[in-house]
Amino acid sequence: MLGLAALLVFLSLVLAGYAFATNARSRDEAAQFIKDRLSSVTNAVGHEPTAPILKDSRLSSIPFLDNVLARVSPIKSLVRMIRQAGLSNRVGEVVLYIPLLGCMGVLLGALIFSNPLITAVAGGIGAAIPLLVVRRKRATRMRLFSEQLPDALDLVRAALQAGHSLVAALLVVADEFPEPIAGEFRTLAEEIRLGLPTRDALYRLRDRVSDENLPILVIGILIAQEIGGNLAEVLDNITHTIRERFKLLRDVQVMTAQGRLSGGVLTALPVLVGLFMFFFNPTYFEPMLRNPKGMYMIGYCVVSILMGHWFIQRLVRIKV
Repeated sequence: MLGLAALLVFLSLVLAGYAFATNARSRDEAAQFIKDRLSSVTNAVGHEPTAPILKDSRLSSIPFLDNVLARVSPIKSLVRMIRQAGLSNRVGEVVLYIPLLGCMGVLLGALIFSNPLITAVAGGIGAAIPLLVVRRKRATRMRLFSEQLPDALDLVRAALQAGHSLVAALLVVADEFPEPIAGEFRTLAEEIRLGLPTRDALYRLRDRVSDENLPILVIGILIAQEIGGNLAEVLDNITHTIRERFKLLRDVQVMTAQGRLSGGVLTALPVLVGLFMFFFNPTYFEPMLRNPKGMYMIGYCVVSILMGHWFIQRLVRIKV
């Protein structure tokens, strides 16, 4: 009963905090809307704008949390990961989700298992969920970008051969292709059109997208612009190289499919058998949880399974 009461109090605090944050955000958005309308009116009658047009690069909408996160060095890698995942969430929101889900995991572990070790593991799993979700979304987005890149370069080459400039060709891709390559190419074209050097704009694209083919593209475009040459022909050669690389990568995936499947089965089988024994015959599995030696054995098994899975993944992971 004590654990259930604690869970109810925790959920009440979470709901109250979410309602307060939503109310504060709606008021800020309304105030910002009014400010934008007033600024547009004053600019329309001939007044000079009072502030430059800048990107909102705050790490959190809460000023105190924004100042704290700006002083933490590892946050930069998390910011880059969120940007590469294409999420509109600020890094402060993701950071706040980590203790929230961690506390929920601890409460659920305490209510269900009543074991300190399992409770700590449940809390760690809950805290890792936001980072795993962001990493998964980034991997999915980068895979879509890699699949769209050869066809997009073909369209850029065709636009260049038709007489368009590089910026116009990039905007053609942005209008014809779906996300994520449409948004990235549109951002690249807008940065070049607003005066950012092509070299810097391409480097920024390489930072936003973690794709192994982009350095080839960046170097090819810069060499063609600085030394001279047919940029359309350079893009054609780069597209051919990327497609051949994808063919080789698919061949490697076919050859390592058995190893990857074996690794997944060997990792999941002990876990599934242990869960089956725990739920269908608790009295048989209870000494493992009550005895300290049993807990050490479970910890040793978990570490061994994770190390074996890591070694198998390293063996079947071949970079192309």
